[in-house]
Amino acid sequence: MADAVLRVLVTEGFEGVSVRKVAALAEVSIGAVQHHFPTKDAMLGAAMDRAGTRFMGRLGAQLGPEMSAAQRLETLAVALVCPEPDDRDISVAWLLRLARAAVDEQTAIRHRQDWMRMSSWLANLIAEAAPGVDAAETAVELLALLDGLACSVAVEPDRVSPELAQRIVRGHVRRLVN
Repeated sequence: MADAVLRVLVTEGFEGVSVRKVAALAEVSIGAVQHHFPTKDAMLGAAMDRAGTRFMGRLGAQLGPEMSAAQRLETLAVALVCPEPDDRDISVAWLLRLARAAVDEQTAIRHRQDWMRMSSWLANLIAEAAPGVDAAETAVELLALLDGLACSVAVEPDRVSPELAQRIVRGHVRRLVN
């Protein structure tokens, strides 16, 4: 059902998500959807969990134990921009949750927690790859850049193509660690 929520969320936005649409897409009863998701925000949370699981699965396949910290940082940064066409829904779901977080405190709390976890992960990689850099501040800067690029790739791919975003990210990370 979470996949159905994610599909409806990405195609129709938060306002378009309904128990009826999710039930029809998932081919389950309305009662089953209501049992799993008592609120619309619960549906958004499930969609974000599904997107996060897919993201981490894809990232896990790309990261190898033989990679240096700089290589892991670059791989993570590129993945966060989600340049693959099949991953556009992950970026769109992130953007929709961000918009919801601006008006809903519970969504904002969850968003901030996820953002802080990612910022911490980036800071750890930055500290290892570029020891002379203020890792915490640089992670905030990098994550802000990545968020902006992911937004542009998702919303205006003719202006900021996935390939351009990837070149920007790789160049930024390489300058950071050198």
